[in-house]
Amino acid sequence: MGDNAFAGDVSFPFWAIVFFMLFTGLYYIFRLFVSGIASAVLSAVPAFFLFFLLKDLSAIPVLLPSMVFGVVLRLAIHFIPSREKKLLYAVILLDIVVIGLFIGKSSFTGENLAEKVMCICLAALTLSAVQTFFFEKNKASFPIYYFLIIAMVTLIFPMKKEPIDWNKVVDLGQRFVYRIESIASDVSYRFASTFGDSYTAGYSSFTSTGKKITEGERTQLIIESIDAPYYTYLDEETGKNTKLRKTLYLAGGIGTDKAQFAEFIAFLYANGTDRERALTFTEVSNIDLEYAYIDTKDVIVPSRALLVTEGEKKVREGVSEKAHRKGYRISVKYLDIDYASPELTSMLKDAPTELPKLTYDEVCDYVSGLWGIQFTEMMSRDEYEEALAEIGNGAKSEYLDVTGVTPELKELADKVTSGAESDYDKCRFLEEYLRQYPYSKDAVGGYNSESNMSTAEGMADIAERFLFDTKKGYCVHYTSSMIMLLRLSGIPARAASGFRYAFPFDRKDKYEVSSRCAHVWPEAYIENVGWIPFEPTGAYYALSATSWHRSGVNADDGWTAEYHGGINPYDSSKIPAHGDEEGEDEKVSALLAFKVFLPTVIFTAAIIIILALGVYLIKILRYRYATPGQKLFYDVEQIKKSLLKRSGGALTDKGLLFEFTEAAPEDIREELGKVFDVFYRVVYGNGDGTEPTAEENELAFEMRKKLMR
Repeated sequence: MGDNAFAGDVSFPFWAIVFFMLFTGLYYIFRLFVSGIASAVLSAVPAFFLFFLLKDLSAIPVLLPSMVFGVVLRLAIHFIPSREKKLLYAVILLDIVVIGLFIGKSSFTGENLAEKVMCICLAALTLSAVQTFFFEKNKASFPIYYFLIIAMVTLIFPMKKEPIDWNKVVDLGQRFVYRIESIASDVSYRFASTFGDSYTAGYSSFTSTGKKITEGERTQLIIESIDAPYYTYLDEETGKNTKLRKTLYLAGGIGTDKAQFAEFIAFLYANGTDRERALTFTEVSNIDLEYAYIDTKDVIVPSRALLVTEGEKKVREGVSEKAHRKGYRISVKYLDIDYASPELTSMLKDAPTELPKLTYDEVCDYVSGLWGIQFTEMMSRDEYEEALAEIGNGAKSEYLDVTGVTPELKELADKVTSGAESDYDKCRFLEEYLRQYPYSKDAVGGYNSESNMSTAEGMADIAERFLFDTKKGYCVHYTSSMIMLLRLSGIPARAASGFRYAFPFDRKDKYEVSSRCAHVWPEAYIENVGWIPFEPTGAYYALSATSWHRSGVNADDGWTAEYHGGINPYDSSKIPAHGDEEGEDEKVSALLAFKVFLPTVIFTAAIIIILALGVYLIKILRYRYATPGQKLFYDVEQIKKSLLKRSGGALTDKGLLFEFTEAAPEDIREELGKVFDVFYRVVYGNGDGTEPTAEENELAFEMRKKLMR
């Protein structure tokens, strides 16, 4: 899909037609077993099965809305009373209107969409009405559904140069589907501990329990940016320019942390950082974010956001009073930082013991000199004063809370961080230690099934089981463990929840962040520096391993650790191409074949088999427990149907049974005549002797079986 995914795109009407044809075909199949109303309702049952197959398939976003459209149209048509008469009246009325407008107003020349729709509908209705009139007697006419399908196919091809815009129809369908999916996903997640031991991944703040997850692929955020999705540098070994894909961490609930930015500016100033040095490991970037299939009060923005705006309005808080749903858009200016830069890591290892107290005017001049941006846009004088007062208070006691930890966890923290010369070294030691643990989505949470990341006790429980028992997990387990180990080492630590999105190497106007990118990661508070993120999850590159190479030296800053579980992301043989690391190159055909159509065919076939078996079983039971007369009537009716079928249309039911006797094979005509005599006796006779005997019922049953062979 391009920028205008639905403008002029035929995918929505195409899939709407496909689904409409599917449910119409199922309707006629189900009519073989149940009545018309029941078959219409049953034909929509596979839609519920398809919903769960399609809800995570973001490759073709119009599938769900078009399916909803197909189901609604199918059901609506069935429940229109007296369809044939209404069709005839509509044809006459439309013929008169169109002919009058064409002659009197020179209308219906195909110059606008309304005229085209009117003409196509008229043609389809006329064809249906005419063929119904000619073939009504022998019931050989085609249903109106086929003519409506022809009309919809015709509508796909525009008469004008401008394409058809399906945005409104698709958006309406998507909103309806989104609300259903949002409710279903929320129920599935919140009641995971009740109904099972797994849940579908997606943005969930800090309620993650660490249980087994299923990664969905539903788009949750859409990023728009004019910046390149990669960095370039000169590879000294090959002498060629090399691309390094950008990785964006999007955190929810934090917003613009003014104290964090003010402290980082003071940190740079204390280290004498000028523009040239600052640009080796920082740059200011801009993106636009749109919420897709996500429903939360949290404002989700890149880490180190400087300015967040919704239209002309500044968004100051990380959590809003009302939930943000599909279509919510914000613009974000943020500071991108290379945490693997040797320029920065050397400063982090030797953090200043005291920060300078810069005035508001000094900060404005300094920020403008470093990045060429206006500090006044991000913070007013009063806001800056408030931010200064908060510096240092970011390390509140809650970020040192170690409730629920055991002596074993404290012993491990001391062991891993022994020999560290700074708090930053302790963080790196712990990060590298945790990265040796195998990554697995098939994991378990804490010993207490209700433990989650919202409390220190919950994280301690998850960490204990992960580190000493299961020894495998995903981001929830790594992050919980690192936070508790950091706190036990005397370093304030907190969790950030949101998304980790690795951009593809190809430039795009829009980038889709799916639910499979949902992520949590730890941040450690380094005194007189601020909050620094780390990546202990072994499935991803550590932040300390992906340098932009802007300093002209190798990313290795001389720091080493006993444990190292990563790979060299700059080795050309291992650098993923075009988003392979995240699996973002979706193979649409394979997904549709194996995840949608094949299971749907199997599911539908199962319904048909169940219906057939059910109808057959009901017939057997009804026949077995019927009265002798009812059994006789059923046998005679089936005998007549068999003979009508054998005649190939030469025999018609005129109500005379002797005609059926003459049409039967000669070897059974005598016995068949006896059965019909009994039938006439039961229908027209009076008295107690009219009911068939057991022998007569047996004879009728045998005749039916012989004719059905």
